[in-house]
Amino acid sequence: MPEFIDYYAIMGVPKSASEAEIKSAYRKLAMKYHPDRNPGNKEAEARFKSINEANEVLSDPGKRRTYDQLEKDRREGRTYAPPPGGQPGGGYSRQRYSGGRPGADYGQFGDFSDFFNSIFGGGGGGFQRGGEDFEEYAPGFGHQAGQADMEAELTLSLSDLIRGGQQSFSFGRQAVCRECGGRGRLKNRICPACGGAGHTTESREMRVNLPKGLRDGTRIRLKGQGGVSPSGRAGDLYVNIRLASHPDFTVEGSDIVARVPVLPWDAALGAEISVPAPDGAVKVKLPAGSRAGRRLRISGRGLPREDGSRGALYAVITVDLPASLSARQLDLFRKLKETE
Repeated sequence: MPEFIDYYAIMGVPKSASEAEIKSAYRKLAMKYHPDRNPGNKEAEARFKSINEANEVLSDPGKRRTYDQLEKDRREGRTYAPPPGGQPGGGYSRQRYSGGRPGADYGQFGDFSDFFNSIFGGGGGGFQRGGEDFEEYAPGFGHQAGQADMEAELTLSLSDLIRGGQQSFSFGRQAVCRECGGRGRLKNRICPACGGAGHTTESREMRVNLPKGLRDGTRIRLKGQGGVSPSGRAGDLYVNIRLASHPDFTVEGSDIVARVPVLPWDAALGAEISVPAPDGAVKVKLPAGSRAGRRLRISGRGLPREDGSRGALYAVITVDLPASLSARQLDLFRKLKETE
């Protein structure tokens, strides 16, 4: 009979631990002993394998009840016999955990023990989708074993931020074939999932409501739209907002700044000028005697704030000359110079 394994001790939780406590313990331990963080460390590799097995049992209500009854029988001195369909002996079965970096074969880290197989008949392993065993991840976003949360990036224009409402974007993901491990072949046949490439690329079309007060670097959480953890938890998708640069505008907090060229005589005598804005140009009066660098404030034409108000639009005056001046214009400038 295989030696009894204390899964609660491996996870560092009491026998009364809730599902949330078990998930939390698993995430912390899986990150600490993950093979990517401990390359070549056989002790960490063995610990990671046992953590994965313990989580497979304790995170599944049915398996946990069976295990708890077995532990109770053992304490009360009753002899344990493997249930029908069990597989005592014979080493570890080839089960795989749903985690690890794309293209890497971590099957050996997810093997289950004789003790596990004697109870559950070798069940468990990665989650299944369409009859094939995949790991989902967001390229470059640090998705790790035990973690289902994912990240994406959404680039918005100033007009998008002002307009708000819903925004569509494509969220690209990859499904890595865990049978071929990115190597392209399984038992001398081409993997039907990846066609030998080791992975397939899929893209989801997403829609997100843009709340007021968005800025460059804001993070939006889409609950339940991420990946799936080894325990079956649906993770969240975190959308990182990036503000696209604009040749005519800069952003200062909630304010938008536009540089507005004016003719010398308009700056000297005053005029009505047109100030560009992401949501449409606005006419303002330029006071006489305006120098280069003067800032004109137009309230309520900046970016939306969380309270529903908007920042200001600032017109920064630059004095410019026409591309070419007529003879009369040049003569007037000469006369103006003579009056200095």
